[in-house]
Amino acid sequence: MALYCFFSPPTGIEDEPLNSSDDVSEEDPALFDTDNIVVCQYDKITRSRNKWKFYLKDGIMNLNGKDFVFLKANGDADW
Repeated sequence: MALYCFFSPPTGIEDEPLNSSDDVSEEDPALFDTDNIVVCQYDKITRSRNKWKFYLKDGIMNLNGKDFVFLKANGDADW
C-alpha cells in the first residue's frame, strides 16, 4: 500500500484569503493519481537511523477510497 504525504509546516502567520487566482486546474491531473493520499500540517518529524516518527495535525486523508479528517495523528515508518 503506497501512501503519499504532503505536509505544510505550521506558520502562525495569517495567510491571505483564497480567491479565484488560487485555482489549480492548470496543473498535471496525474499529480494525485494514487489510491492513498494525506494532506496535513506537521508539528514535528524526527529520525533515528532509518526510523522516522511523524506528529501530524489538521489533516484529511483518503485511504482505499474513504475520506478521514483528523485533528492530530502520529505515525512511524522505516525507510
